[in-house]
Amino acid sequence: MKKQALSVFLALCLHLSLKAQGIGLQLGIGTTQFLGDLGGKPTYGTNDPSDLDVQTVRYVTTAGFRFNVNTTLGFRVSGAVGRLSGADKFTTNRERRIRNLSFFSPIMEGSVTAQLNIGASKRLYVLGGIGYFSFNPKTKLNGEVYELQKYGTEGQYFLPDKKPYSLSALSIPFGVGYKLWSTENGYFSVEYVFRKSTTDYIDDVSSKYVDPVALAASNGAVAVQLADRSTPGIIPGFSSPGAIRGDSKDMDNFSFFTFNYNILLTGPRSSSYYKSGRHRGRTKCPDMSF
Repeated sequence: MKKQALSVFLALCLHLSLKAQGIGLQLGIGTTQFLGDLGGKPTYGTNDPSDLDVQTVRYVTTAGFRFNVNTTLGFRVSGAVGRLSGADKFTTNRERRIRNLSFFSPIMEGSVTAQLNIGASKRLYVLGGIGYFSFNPKTKLNGEVYELQKYGTEGQYFLPDKKPYSLSALSIPFGVGYKLWSTENGYFSVEYVFRKSTTDYIDDVSSKYVDPVALAASNGAVAVQLADRSTPGIIPGFSSPGAIRGDSKDMDNFSFFTFNYNILLTGPRSSSYYKSGRHRGRTKCPDMSF
């Protein structure tokens, strides 16, 4: 399946490069924002930007190629490497703070998106598409780092209806960008791109607490410590078997806020304006359509 996906991806890249009127390279650096079961606002948690904990913001770097169909429409093939994080200690919600779970995870994503330039100047644009990403939620316990998926904290590996979750999933990126200012060979831009995912386990939390005796017998004593780190005694029965551990109805989401440099590699916009000398004395290009 992965080989087939790679073949389709390479074929798409070749097709876009042959059809494109211009090809550009985009390099970016910025921050990630995780929106899942951990942390969040004091009221009932959500997975939209209003639920963001600023303390869990982490980094991302991006790179990709843009294939311009015309001055309005282009397609981008991009890759991203970064880190996601979430923690209950940053919320003032009583139940989630008592739950006391946390995670961090590397993330790698590849995506194909369409970019639509808006307005006469083409500086504002929207984009959307599809992506595929990998993750691996981890946490620290007594100074040691543990990969949570291996420990089956919600009954994976011994409950018949609870298979281990995959460490990869689809993402649906969509967002907005703005071209700030241009240079001789390109321009700087800023983007915010939200990503809806098809997994609820980026943070290893999704459904209910399981029987600690059965969990220990199957996955070991450490699995019990990783599954339930709640503050004991405050709410009786808080982490009893079958009690709510996470919200399985909503998938985990994340977003990137990036500052980018876009270089036009080929196309009619690449050099004619500057070779003519018309750029002298100007601080901006006459258009930002590429």
